[in-house]
Amino acid sequence: MPSTLSKLTIPLLGYLVAFGPLSIDMYLPSLPTIANSLETTDQLIQTTITVFLLGMAIGMLIFGPLSDMLGRKRLLLIGIGFYFLSSIGCAMASTGESLILFRFLQSLGGAAAAVLGRALVRDLYELKRAANILSHMHIISMMVMLVSPILGAYIVSYFEWRWIFYFLALFSMLAFIGSALLLPETKSNSSIKPSISHYFNNYIDCLRSPLLIQYVLTNAFSFAGMFAFIATSAFVYIEYFQLSETHYAMLFSANIVAIIIATLLNSYLSKRYSVSVALNVAVAISFMATLIIWGMYGFNSTPILLFVIATMLYISVTGAIGANSLATLFDLLPEKAGTVSGLLVAAQFAMGSFISYVASLLFDGTPASLLIIMACCGTLCSLLYMSTKIRH
Repeated sequence: MPSTLSKLTIPLLGYLVAFGPLSIDMYLPSLPTIANSLETTDQLIQTTITVFLLGMAIGMLIFGPLSDMLGRKRLLLIGIGFYFLSSIGCAMASTGESLILFRFLQSLGGAAAAVLGRALVRDLYELKRAANILSHMHIISMMVMLVSPILGAYIVSYFEWRWIFYFLALFSMLAFIGSALLLPETKSNSSIKPSISHYFNNYIDCLRSPLLIQYVLTNAFSFAGMFAFIATSAFVYIEYFQLSETHYAMLFSANIVAIIIATLLNSYLSKRYSVSVALNVAVAISFMATLIIWGMYGFNSTPILLFVIATMLYISVTGAIGANSLATLFDLLPEKAGTVSGLLVAAQFAMGSFISYVASLLFDGTPASLLIIMACCGTLCSLLYMSTKIRH
């Protein structure tokens, strides 16, 4: 690639990876307002998060292997265009049910950006740089997300919640233009004729690979705990701890600052030592946070300061665990980057969808159900990662 293009590629890829998280985080402060505006229940509006995560998982399973056969760019542009149209649909929704439908359609388009942005790393950069590039992309996407809850809170305060989705439509339009102008077309294996059998064989080959399931589930349970937090944190902070929407947005953004710091540390460790060392550190931090969360649940005491610290510590390393797990899988299956990326991130969102739904069902207005779910997810994440060491 030309040097001028290479300087813009990583920021653009980080922009693409931000589609999924930004689509959730920006409208979190508005959840209670949306429920009131559409005259529906909090639980139904919480379901829009679950449906979005489910759609992301389905979309990634579709776009990942298709891109290995057909190339990335064309599918990426189709997905972003679909996201744009469905974002307008979300803005115009008149009922909770119609918002759920458009959020599902929106998530399918967002999945294309998220999975293909990651797969392009394998196409455009040498394998040994993958973890470092993915970490930088995560930092860029976190910087985009950093202001999104605060911006969403101000939009709700001064305009209307529908303008959040108009903003997301503009966000996708810029991504479409940038991708059309800056990204080359790539194919992982142009010699293979696309077919349904090859589509499914890609998945079968990947699932036969040693350790793949352990790394995929390690990442999935790490993110599932964060998605449980996302699904219920607005109600915990705003209704239980009695904070304003703006204060909640600031606390939520503080989590993103923690993710950026942890990802910078991860980038240094993976470059200075190895991906394995960086992943060891990330999982250890996650396990330490899990122990604190178990403690709060066990003693039936939730001081707001300890709640903020423990959840922030847990959430901070989710991106590092994901980047290192994906880089490890790229090393195992370098010719199936799209399929591997689709599997890992689809499992992440599928597990997040299920756990966020459980969190919404069990939520009783207190932090207790959130604590037990995060603690269980953190424990499973650590145990699954330890299983990779046993297999080695």
